[in-house]
Amino acid sequence: MHLIKTLFCAVLLISANTFAADINIPSSKDGSFLVAQNTIRDDIRARESSARSGDARNKNANEGSADPKSKTLLGKTGLTQCQGEFALCAASTCTPTGKKIKVNEDGGKTSRLYEEASCTCPIIDKKIAEANGVDLVGLAAVNEGNMKGSCDRPGPGKIWSYFASGITVYPQESATPPFAPRTAVPQTCAAGSVGTNCWNFECTVDKPQPGSPRTATCFCPIGESYIGHKASPKDALETMAGGYYPSPTQACSQLPVSGPIPANL
Repeated sequence: MHLIKTLFCAVLLISANTFAADINIPSSKDGSFLVAQNTIRDDIRARESSARSGDARNKNANEGSADPKSKTLLGKTGLTQCQGEFALCAASTCTPTGKKIKVNEDGGKTSRLYEEASCTCPIIDKKIAEANGVDLVGLAAVNEGNMKGSCDRPGPGKIWSYFASGITVYPQESATPPFAPRTAVPQTCAAGSVGTNCWNFECTVDKPQPGSPRTATCFCPIGESYIGHKASPKDALETMAGGYYPSPTQACSQLPVSGPIPANL
């Protein structure tokens, strides 16, 4: 999925100085940073592939608990693979709540307040994962968003929002009827569009509706890039939202869950 590639690039490019001490990225302009970037990305892919090839049918697979073999991949953010059900918001649009939401920064050492949005997101369960041919595993940064340092579920009736590069067919908000399973369709919203970051945030599991996929309501920051940085108005946005609207670009004005594309990429 392009959005996941954007995630990795954004983490590496926007936050190079933040992570330099943890992952030994040289803060230079001589090309050595690009070499380090490729090395880290290859390491992420290798570990992600290794995790997927493991046994997904252990007794914790649907309980949202941390995999004992999960490892932190990127320093202070706690970039980790978490097993169990999760909300996948990549194709959702959002609505302002009029409230503020506190977002962890710098590995949880500091925080920042953002305008809050409410987003309805499909829950990825074992059945959806198996239909995509992957394990029930999500990518999280457990020291960012409003996570609390582990993959443990936030409480009864609660769930976390993650990303998952191997999940490409899942319930789409823009489908008819809403949240019918479809292949995710990416689009790029023009610079100046305002999006929502719903990676690593707490969600409330919605009341089941007969004949409809399970969803969760996630509360997420408006105008935030990844890992606690404000998005720039010069950035375009990549999103899966709106892929099945008659006019997909309509989603670009609905605070889509998205990944900023830095203007200098």
